[in-house]
Order: sequence, then structure tokens, then C-alpha cells
Amino acid sequence: MHAEPQLSALAAHKRRLLVGVLDALFTRIDLTESQYQTAKDRYEAVSAWLAEAESPFLKVASIYAQGSIAMRTANKPIGRDEFDVDLVCHLPTVGTASDPAAVKTLIGDRLKAHGKYAGMLEEKQRCWRINYAREFHLDITPAILNPECGNGGELVPDRALSTWKPTNPKGYIERFEQYAALRPSIYLREAALAQKRADVEEFPDQEMSKPLLKRIVQLVKRHRDVTFAAPNRADVAPISIILTTLAARSYAFCATRFVYADAYELILDVVRRMPDFIVIEDQNGLPFYFIENETTVGENFADKWNLDSRLPSAFDGWHKGVLALLDLLVRLEGKDRLSQQLQQSFGATQEVVRHAMTPFAMTVGNARATGSLLVAPSLGVVTAPAAGRVNVRPNTFFGR
Repeated sequence: MHAEPQLSALAAHKRRLLVGVLDALFTRIDLTESQYQTAKDRYEAVSAWLAEAESPFLKVASIYAQGSIAMRTANKPIGRDEFDVDLVCHLPTVGTASDPAAVKTLIGDRLKAHGKYAGMLEEKQRCWRINYAREFHLDITPAILNPECGNGGELVPDRALSTWKPTNPKGYIERFEQYAALRPSIYLREAALAQKRADVEEFPDQEMSKPLLKRIVQLVKRHRDVTFAAPNRADVAPISIILTTLAARSYAFCATRFVYADAYELILDVVRRMPDFIVIEDQNGLPFYFIENETTVGENFADKWNLDSRLPSAFDGWHKGVLALLDLLVRLEGKDRLSQQLQQSFGATQEVVRHAMTPFAMTVGNARATGSLLVAPSLGVVTAPAAGRVNVRPNTFFGR
């Protein structure tokens, strides 16, 4: 076997180790099952309170989760305890001729009538927020049926509460889950080198502890949070629905068209291609950005980009940054440097990163104990034979 394919295989091995580290890291950054369940119990209690109202419109109301909570792509917030739980209060018997402001007031008045909720309630532009101190806050947005959407879409108030605008949270979640269920193909490099043929199979289930697309969404959102952490930057940060949509479409494109050597190669390609799914048209000499909700008609997730030129520029700068990070992570040599970079780039504590690095440390430690720990040029420490290798002496911790 020649040196080049050996080194290529070693690089793939290092990327696989890195995938495991990232999965372990985001397992710690992920909300816990207990947090998800507590939020669900709380908003179901709110739904029951609304349904007990005298109003015939509220008696048939139901509340369900939308966004990252529903798709299990939420991250723990940085620097605070409370996380966001976005909810829809669906009112199936309210018609489109109804005033959005009046519908919002109907919900607010009922929440104020509850002894506990009244003291926790905060009015926002188009929703009501119930604050659970040091836990989470529930943002409840009213929604009605959209008779023009054949896909079960809904209408929610615009920010000025002057009209209804189309959306489809349930349809969006269903489509996202369809994308997440796609199984990319992996090129069996070792088998191909040994047998002179290109074996291909689906990615193994154990590659990550949740669907790869969901981990990618968590990764790009967390990097966004860190990138725009400064108070004067927060207002231009790419919103989560844009990052989620672009990642999902890019993942579906990549997973159904290409074969990859490993999951890290796929992650990098998915993130690289995210801007390809932004539609940019020329309108009177100016760019018009469109990122559609493909499950309904008339919803443009990038509508604010057309009002504030800072937003597409901020996305472009963030995208270059996350690509540079993914390229850097696989080139870093040494556990300490990798650990420091993960802390810096994902806003993780030293303890969280140390826990995430445990599988990597165990792999290296086992290889050292068996005398198979090797160092290859440009790769740092690896755990498989390589051309031009340098054996590392087993460390017995008590001298020679």
C-alpha cells in the first residue's frame, strides 16, 4: 500500500474521531429530556386553561410546539438559564375576517384570569410570553386556518397586528423530519483500496446519537450564537429558521446525490452549500432575497433581508467563519488545541469539552497502551498504521 492512500485513510479516521467528539459535545449542549418534558407539561396545562374558558373560540383552542423545541434542535442558551419555547395557539373556528389584535387580546385576557399566569405574563408584539424564572419562557402566538393553503397551513398576526400572514409550522416540521430521515451513503475507502472496487453503504446508525441533520442544525446555530454574542451584533444575527431551512435543503441535496468518505465530509459539504438555496432576484437594480417556506404559499423567511442590507452581509460573514472553523478543526494537532478551539467556537465550558473529548482520549490511550499509537505528518496523533510513522513509547507513568 502506498503512503498517499494510507495517509488519506488516516485523515478519514481522524475525521471520524472528530464526529464523535462533536456529537458528545452537542449532547451536553442539547436540552435534557427532562427539560423537554417539563416544557411540554407546562404548555399542555396552558392549553387546558384556555379550553376551559367560556368563549366558544377558546373552547376548541389547542397549543402545540413549533420551531427548535418541536424538531429537537434546541441548544442550551449561553449566559442565561431560560430557553425559548415557541408555541402556536390554534383557533380553528376563528375566520380570516377577524381582527388579529382582537384575537390576541382574547387569549391574553384569558391568561390574565389565571392567578398564576397573570404574574408571569408579558405582552410581546404578536404573542404572549409566560416566564418561568430560571427555566424557560413560553411564547404563545395565535393562529387560525389558512383556507388558501391546501397543506394545512395557518395564518398568524403580522408584527403590527394589522393583518394575517401565512405560515405552516406543522407542515414545516413534517418536511424537516422527512429530510432528517434521509440516509446518506458512505464510500468504504478501506474496502475499495483492498479489493480494487468502490463499496458503498448507508451511514451507520451509531454515527451520531441523533439524526445527523439535527446535529448540523445545532452546530450552525451554536456557532451563530457565539459569533453574534456581542450586544451590538445580536440584531443582525441570522435567525434560526433561516439556518434550519438552508441546512435542511442542503442536507437533502447532498444526501440524495453524493457519496461521502465519512460523516465529517458530509457535514462540511452541507454547510458549504447552504447559500445555494437562497434565491436572489434583481429588482430595480437591487437584490431581492427569497427563502421560501416550501410547505405553504407566501412565506419568505428572508423578508427582513430586503429591508436591512446588514442582514445578508452578516449571514455571508458568518458562513465564511463557520466554514473556516470546520476546516480548522480537522487540521488541528493535539487534544489541548482542539479542546481550546471547541470552547472558543461553541461557547462551551472546559468541563463540557473535557467530557466530550473522553472518547477521543480513550481511543488514543488504548492505542498508546497497545503500542499502536502513531504520529503521521500533518495529522497529529492517530491510532492506525501509517507510512513514514513514528512509534510512540507506551507511558507506564513510573519512568523507564
